[in-house]
Amino acid sequence: MTIPTTRRAVMVSSHDQFGELLAQVLSPSRPLQSEELLRGRQHQMADLRKAFYQPGRHVLIHGLRGVGKTSLAQTAAFSLASHSDPILVGCEEGSTLFSVIREIFEFSEQRNPKIRERVREISGGFSRFGVNAAGTVQQTEGPVAEPGSTNDAVRLASHLCDIYDRDPIIVIDEFDLIKDESEQKRFVGFVKQISDRHIPIKFIFCGIGESPESIMAAHASAGRIFHTVGLGQLPWEAREEILGEAADRVGITVDRSTSLRIARISDGFPHYVHFLAEKLFWRVFEDREANGVAGHFHFQNAMNDASEAMDIELKGPYQKAIQKYNDDYEGVLWAVADGHELVRRSTDVFENYERIMRSIDREPLDRKKFNQRINSLKSPAHASILKGSRSGWYEFTEKMIWGYVRLRAERAGVSLDRDHPAAQSKSYTSYGK
Repeated sequence: MTIPTTRRAVMVSSHDQFGELLAQVLSPSRPLQSEELLRGRQHQMADLRKAFYQPGRHVLIHGLRGVGKTSLAQTAAFSLASHSDPILVGCEEGSTLFSVIREIFEFSEQRNPKIRERVREISGGFSRFGVNAAGTVQQTEGPVAEPGSTNDAVRLASHLCDIYDRDPIIVIDEFDLIKDESEQKRFVGFVKQISDRHIPIKFIFCGIGESPESIMAAHASAGRIFHTVGLGQLPWEAREEILGEAADRVGITVDRSTSLRIARISDGFPHYVHFLAEKLFWRVFEDREANGVAGHFHFQNAMNDASEAMDIELKGPYQKAIQKYNDDYEGVLWAVADGHELVRRSTDVFENYERIMRSIDREPLDRKKFNQRINSLKSPAHASILKGSRSGWYEFTEKMIWGYVRLRAERAGVSLDRDHPAAQSKSYTSYGK
């Protein structure tokens, strides 16, 4: 099934048809690769195109986990690739420049089997290549080994332009997992040589970090060859666009209030918007009496579904954090997530906490006990779910947990962020049919 060229709803009747359609308009589990689904990143895409007009320039995308770095990188790579598909590799703990070069060649061989059949003229590199008497390198079967030096890696990268694509685009994801500063500097040295030798490869690095220096120690020394993109959370309009356009395509009507609530809970993390929309649309589809119109009970059930199915990396720390004095700790966490500031003063959090507790008819803790609870949430016994950036200031250790906390609050009937636009708006339009 292919996506129609218009935005007219596609009428489906079976679970299989609806599931296939959802997979084309929402992507909560894998990165996007098409500009058709990428929302709120037009400015960054335009900047990436401009950056790549300059030969020898590469890209470093950084930001919080879950803000869509990989989606932007892969969408840009597929959009800008001129001949062959981009090469996509990921780092892991212990990865090195040489192991990543090996992964790049393995990926290119999977995409282009003819690479196995060709005769090369290189002077070393992988153990699967053997030099004959004439100095020609004949490829043989066997596992791919790693290059022996940075010069070998550069030589092999140059060779890739001859055997895979004359100007390949290579995405290197999860670069923040390479913690060794000397290895980071080796990568920068390698990329600098690629540029200095006029090798027409374009690299896009992605990593979790609030600044380039936090994921690449040698970045400052290579500033001229990197265009950096600091990716933040999605703006409000983009969150609603994702939901609204997907609703149009699957033939479901979502009222403005529900749209705003999902946009608020997601806190600008694309994964949450796609994930919550998926759960909501399934609830509406399976309710044959709903006639494609999302109601309040569909929304509540969808929030329960999402909470139960959420990534254990997010659900686990939350459960551990609240395992003692459940009501006490959970209320404090809700208060920390009440608002849009990533780092919050304890006095502001306490003010939000008192309001939240009274809104659900629960007696709030006094300030002394509140301080004990919020400080305990920084300890390993409570999954270190919070950290104190400085005296009296708090933030979530893993920013994506913020959205999960908001989801749990919504599930409990607690609406966070009292200054949300829905509080002032009385006009509710609908998305969909």
